[in-house]
Amino acid sequence: MTAPPRLRFDAQGIEVDGGLLWLDARRPKALGLVTHAHGDHVARHETILCTPETAALVRRRSGPGPRFLVARFGEPKTVGDLTVTLLPAGHILGSAMARLERAGASVLYTGDVRLEGGLTCAPATPRPADVLVIETTFGRSDWRFPPADGLRAQVAAFARDALDAGATPVFLAYALGKAQEVMRTLGDAGVPVAAHGAVWNVCAVYREFGISFPGARRLEGKGRRRCAIVVPPRFLRATEVQARAPLRVAAVTGWGPLAMAPGIDAVIPLSDHSDFDGLLRLVGEVRPRKVFALHGYAREFAEELRARGIDAEAVAGHAGPAGGGPPGAFGDAPSAED
Repeated sequence: MTAPPRLRFDAQGIEVDGGLLWLDARRPKALGLVTHAHGDHVARHETILCTPETAALVRRRSGPGPRFLVARFGEPKTVGDLTVTLLPAGHILGSAMARLERAGASVLYTGDVRLEGGLTCAPATPRPADVLVIETTFGRSDWRFPPADGLRAQVAAFARDALDAGATPVFLAYALGKAQEVMRTLGDAGVPVAAHGAVWNVCAVYREFGISFPGARRLEGKGRRRCAIVVPPRFLRATEVQARAPLRVAAVTGWGPLAMAPGIDAVIPLSDHSDFDGLLRLVGEVRPRKVFALHGYAREFAEELRARGIDAEAVAGHAGPAGGGPPGAFGDAPSAED
């Protein structure tokens, strides 16, 4: 059998075939494949290979700079002797898995992934591959999330209960991805919502790709119209938020109770990453001969796969902190934006 693309893991990212291509590298490279637009996955490469949605988000957040080699989902691109195909990852708008193939031997790199997708991004569509490189933020058996529909109902109920009590419901959610999921959830439930400017600016890209936010407006410094507020965690103390006191605050994050902190009234564990069961389903759909686990509970997930008879290992330097847990205030990955 032809050898699959050669991978080298280091602190900068994943090198493919001696530098022909880098996957989610953190430092500038000649050609970098960027799976999605969260800041910990983007560097100012000479050329960025990504989806149209990710290109638009990177331009919106970082301004002009790199050249983009854009590939739509399912559209093969030739890089040297590799065929590179981007597939939906279900994490945020434009997020992609990368399938690398040479003469029938293949690697699937998931990047950040959520099999079910969400209201503002398509479900993941993994394909079989010989080697699977999988992100395992929640790769331990005690991380199992309730069904997303029920969690969205909790978001709507929290907002209505706060408004009925004369308080302003505030949802803490990162500006790219999670905030748009919360906004769409509230809009679909008929709850008016005001989004902090950091969130609102990102929404413009979502609208370019056909995703609407019913009943939404930008949060302004004045005005007291009753509505829910969606704001990145670092802006909870902003004047335009505090002016709407009394507040009831919900953090929306997969880390659940671990994210509780003073000033937070509730945590709703709506994540944009797959939980333990979702990761196992993904492995089952890919049917790899070899698995490399990255980030979060990588060691535990690799051990689980080996117990199931699958050749798996956690990659040194990419296996996450001992014991896992939220990095900083809260988040669904070791990033301030997931």
